[in-house]
Amino acid sequence: MYFKLGSTDFYLTRLIGSFIMIAALLMFFSASANMFDSWTALKDYPTCISSVSSDNVVLAQMQYLDCKDSLNELTGLQLRGGQDRITTRQFWSALISPIASLFFWAAILIAGIAFYRAGELVVPIEQAIVELNKKKKLKKK
Repeated sequence: MYFKLGSTDFYLTRLIGSFIMIAALLMFFSASANMFDSWTALKDYPTCISSVSSDNVVLAQMQYLDCKDSLNELTGLQLRGGQDRITTRQFWSALISPIASLFFWAAILIAGIAFYRAGELVVPIEQAIVELNKKKKLKKK
């Protein structure tokens, strides 16, 4: 028993595939932008911390908190109170999530392309093995 979506006149699988492709493509671009933003924030954090002026204590504390808050908003990385350097583990944990998101949306995009390219979608509901009678070859005399 098979459940069939699609035929020569019914393009439901192509419609579903095109919606999946468009949404996955948009999310792929969003994930790539997020990945590059995270990379830039992680790379620029030491420069931001080193530019904190030590003339005014209150101003220096505000600049320090601004650097930490911008890093937290862009990457989700929360540094401890007196920590002014990012550890290697923190660096990669903040960068792996956007990379994984990028690969996830790439996989969804490929699935959408597969739906779009499929002429029809047949889902087996019940599996049964049926042996067909084999026809014997006729010998020519």
